[in-house]
Amino acid sequence: MSDERWLDEDAGPIVPAYLLTRGRTVPASEAIDLIAVIITAGGLTPPMGLGPEHLIIMQKCTKPTRLVDVAAELNLPIGVVRVLVGDLHAQKLVQVEHPPPAPDARVLLEVISGLKAL
Repeated sequence: MSDERWLDEDAGPIVPAYLLTRGRTVPASEAIDLIAVIITAGGLTPPMGLGPEHLIIMQKCTKPTRLVDVAAELNLPIGVVRVLVGDLHAQKLVQVEHPPPAPDARVLLEVISGLKAL
């Protein structure tokens, strides 16, 4: 097999996204919502053995950042970023703040009715 399909003249080596997670599709910790907020826990001195994508996530999340924004900045599929963030969360290197639950439909209907009454 030729190595030409794994090399882009401008971008350099091309690595399929599933290799970044070693084929895993489920995060190591709990499921992480698209709009969950990720923030680096503690300092930026990660343990040895983390991949470059893990390190980039830790650097980008020194300020609270939504999971979907991390995926967009890294230009990686959201499923891959979920697994990578799950790895970091399992090692307690990042905190994951889950979004609040959606309001009850009854409450939303009352708000709409109140707005229409104005």
